[in-house]
Amino acid sequence: METIHTVQHGLAPAVAAALLHSLWQGTLLAGAAALTLRAMARASAAWRHAAGMAFLATMAAAPLVQAGVFLARPDALAEGGVLPVLTAPQPGGADLFVQQSSPAAAALVALWLTGVGFMLARHVAGLRAVAAMERAPHQPLPPIWRARVEELARALGIARAVAVRLTDEVIAPCTARLMRPVVWLPLSMLSRTPAEQVEALIAHELAHIARRDWLWNGLQCVVESLLFFHPAVWWLGRRIREEREHACDDLAVKACGDPIALAEALAALEIGRRGDVRLALAARGGSLLQRVARLLSAPPARGRRGVLAFLGALGLAGLLVVGQTALAGGGLPDLEVRSSTAGKLSPGDWREIHANGVDGRRFYRISLDAQGGATEIYREDGRARPIDGDVRDWIAGVSRLGVPTAPLDSSRMAPLAPLAPLAPLATSEPAGLIALIASHPAVASRVGTPVRRTSDLIDGNVRAHGDGSRGDADIRVEFVGPRGRATAAVKADRRGEAWTVRSLVVR
Repeated sequence: METIHTVQHGLAPAVAAALLHSLWQGTLLAGAAALTLRAMARASAAWRHAAGMAFLATMAAAPLVQAGVFLARPDALAEGGVLPVLTAPQPGGADLFVQQSSPAAAALVALWLTGVGFMLARHVAGLRAVAAMERAPHQPLPPIWRARVEELARALGIARAVAVRLTDEVIAPCTARLMRPVVWLPLSMLSRTPAEQVEALIAHELAHIARRDWLWNGLQCVVESLLFFHPAVWWLGRRIREEREHACDDLAVKACGDPIALAEALAALEIGRRGDVRLALAARGGSLLQRVARLLSAPPARGRRGVLAFLGALGLAGLLVVGQTALAGGGLPDLEVRSSTAGKLSPGDWREIHANGVDGRRFYRISLDAQGGATEIYREDGRARPIDGDVRDWIAGVSRLGVPTAPLDSSRMAPLAPLAPLAPLATSEPAGLIALIASHPAVASRVGTPVRRTSDLIDGNVRAHGDGSRGDADIRVEFVGPRGRATAAVKADRRGEAWTVRSLVVR
């Protein structure tokens, strides 16, 4: 039951708020990535690819860390001003303050999960297409080309066995798999393409294997699926793929020694360009014209995609925040807190929690009498239930969802269950009364055991009446234990040699 409450009122708001924060976080990271990649213009494409992947990983890590912070500290949701679980206390009439939950977080998370599911389904379709290519008919590579492939693999430092297959299922060379890599070549390529161009294209595919690009591409696809809503992620993803192809071009030229042959092969591929198999790394990936220009040392044309992506991210952030605000105003609340005060409960105050979730309907009420004594009621689906440790945890969890202007910590929400009679202690000394209070289960459950006083001083009055055989006490004593500190406010009477506690409230 407590797990259901955590998911409903803890995990969903934390994830939703983290997604909204990721809009500005990802935009700033994309801006930093653009500046970094521009500063690395003279560095190798491999280093730029590594830098881009680092920024992409940070974009994914930022909302994960943010969600962890919000899950550990629900009050941070209100402090951050984004999707607090409970609204600020609103006057609901005379001596009534109301806080309500909003369906915005759950709706936002549901939309996000739907988008993630769709993106992952596309990638699963790509994996199925790769598996279908495995089952398709293919022909072995001629021995002379097999020997040349092995030479290129050694030149690129590839120690694993690489399968090279000729098939009619592909129109351009492509590579797949990490542990047992395979290169697919069009069946007609060996007869229609000059040998030096074939060698350059094969070297490019082997470069993907040497760089383990199948792994990096898979990780990139996962991040893009999780952050599919962010234009800056797609801009950075395109830039990473371009640098990945550039890095493989550099390795291919180094292995075969002929940049012109590779440029001519890429230009020929552009003529027959059509849709690729998803998740397969093809030699014609990225901008072929840009790669040809780069290989021939011509300066590539600069576009405005980065600026457009940056502005698009800002616009999307604004739209989502506006949409979230609109959603927050409607819908039936599944968690509501009603109270006679927006702050700490005092004698005569009361507070109620109404919850209606997947774990059923819950109702909790605490009221303090004129002397500060607590009376509690708890019901599940309309039936009265005892207030056990699990219920206390639920009450404490709801109390942590309050906004900072009206904290609802457990000391304010549920001081004690109705007090059971205390056994008299055969002493009339105040120290005996202190020992009696320290041994009470309510004090031990609040601060943990062992229980210790924080000071020998007593705040309050201890009086004797008549001949000294009768008296009363109205004191406050602070205790400390493994769980923290608490103050016990006690009113007690003495008859003869024993103290009897009239009321005890732990705060």
